[in-house]
Amino acid sequence: MTAEPSVNKDQPLTEPPAHLAPVLAEVKRLYEEEVKPREDAVRHRLDDRDQYLDEDGKLHPEVWEARKAIMRASAEAGIYAAYLPERIGGRGLTRHDMVFVEESAYRYGVGLNPALISWSEGATPRLIWCGDEQREEFIDPLVRGEMTSCHCVTEPQAGSNMFDFTTNAVPRNGDWVLNGHKAFITNAFNADIIQVLAVTDPGEGRNSFTYFQFRAAEYEDKGFSRGRVFQTMFDDGFTGEVLFEDIVLPESSIMGERGQGFDIAMSSINWTRMRRGGMCAGWGAYLIDKSVERAKQRVIGGKPLGANQGIQWMVADMYADWYQARALSLAVTSVMDNPGPWWKMPRPKEDIRQVCTMKLVNDERFFSVADKALQIHGGAGVMKNADINKLFQIARNLRIPGGSDEVQRTTIAETLGLRFR
Repeated sequence: MTAEPSVNKDQPLTEPPAHLAPVLAEVKRLYEEEVKPREDAVRHRLDDRDQYLDEDGKLHPEVWEARKAIMRASAEAGIYAAYLPERIGGRGLTRHDMVFVEESAYRYGVGLNPALISWSEGATPRLIWCGDEQREEFIDPLVRGEMTSCHCVTEPQAGSNMFDFTTNAVPRNGDWVLNGHKAFITNAFNADIIQVLAVTDPGEGRNSFTYFQFRAAEYEDKGFSRGRVFQTMFDDGFTGEVLFEDIVLPESSIMGERGQGFDIAMSSINWTRMRRGGMCAGWGAYLIDKSVERAKQRVIGGKPLGANQGIQWMVADMYADWYQARALSLAVTSVMDNPGPWWKMPRPKEDIRQVCTMKLVNDERFFSVADKALQIHGGAGVMKNADINKLFQIARNLRIPGGSDEVQRTTIAETLGLRFR
């Protein structure tokens, strides 16, 4: 593991700092040696959404096992959870560093490559808040990519406003009794470790919530169950609901401290929002390359499609959108790292405003890039199994989770003084 670096201000803002060279080289090696062979092995499933799912509409086990193998290989190479502190098995990379690392992973398109970097189902910032006594059971297996988790926050009738949540835990004889219903949960069906935000102290403002975690296998006959598949617009088979009925959890299942759930949730949500930078930069560059290639190779009336000024301007606009969002992401993450750490809570309103701006701009600029890429590809782009179409649907989806674009705008306005409550 490397020492925890600081942002190298001698490097141009938009270029990777020198200390990332071996990390980025390792991402490339992992793609070539671990990702690509597994993509080839399950190509029939990746290229056909009807084969991507099993008979129940869930992610097919062959695809899931391929993803898990990539997670483990990436973890062994020190990439999967590189952004986590070294004290819990990460590499200690900054948020600014991770824009470049995530960009390099997503740059390969929409196959199995996203599994190289931990997302909401893996080693997340919530582990930073765990105690040492939870390391063996929860932290280590997630950081090593041996287990996965699900983040149970959203409820059927409540999302961005946590104060509408009804899932609750009440103390009883030294334990906690958990009841509730969470919906639209990523990795609901395969998660080994369940992490759930519950109301424990209603009416106490940001101190009303507490996080709990437990191993699913230990409670599947003790009140924990997995519910319906919620099929997304891109048929991922990865989203569903989880239910809790009189689950008795020990005090040791609390993540962090009682009443600390709001801060843990916001730290994780901020991470989700900042992670848009590298994700959208990588996928955006992929779409630009594919669109330029299409504009050169597609011949109409004896001339390349790209000879049309309208197409040229679309590609130019794609590049401008991509560059603006990427530069903003690097600027915002640099601010969040200095003095840092980026996960520290609570944040001043200036930080909150910048993180919300980063998510908003990335969401909307990436959607613009994906929309133009689809238009340039024409009929070939709208085909169900085309990568261009898949990324267009992902781009549209990104404008909702992690706080919708409208929520970002409202928060930005409130931090500028337009709060009337």
